[in-house]
Amino acid sequence: MNVDWVIPCRYVEVHDNLGTLVGAGIDTFWVPEIPAPLQLVCAIRLTATADELGADQQHHSRTVVTGPDGEAVADIGGEFGIDTDNAREDWLNGFVLPMAISWETTLAGSYQLEHIVDGTSKSIALHVIVGPPITEA
Repeated sequence: MNVDWVIPCRYVEVHDNLGTLVGAGIDTFWVPEIPAPLQLVCAIRLTATADELGADQQHHSRTVVTGPDGEAVADIGGEFGIDTDNAREDWLNGFVLPMAISWETTLAGSYQLEHIVDGTSKSIALHVIVGPPITEA
C-alpha cells in the first residue's frame, strides 16, 4: 500500500470514495500565544493492488508531527484493513481517507507532518506563527 498524497485542509468529508475538501492546502496557523492547542484535518489518498486489500490484510499507519526543534510533538498509529468487493485486479485501487490530529504547540516555527503506511510516506510542512493573521487591505 502506498501513500499517494496528503492534503491539509480545514474540513474533509468522504462519501463513495470522493473527498470534499474545504480550505485545502492550509499550511500556516496563527495562534494568539504559545503554548496553544492545534488541530489539523488532512485528506489522505492511499493506493493498493487488489492482493493488498481484504479483511485479512492488515496495514500499519502512523502519523508523526515534528516540531521546529526536531522533537516529535505527536505520534499516533494503528492497524487497519480495507475490505472491498470492488477492487480491480488490473490497476491500482485508490482510497481517500479523512484524518484528524491534534497537538500542543510550544514553539513558533515550521513543523513537519509525516504520514506513513506500510513503509511509504508523504511529508508536508506546517507553520505556526504567534500573533494576529496577516490580512491584505
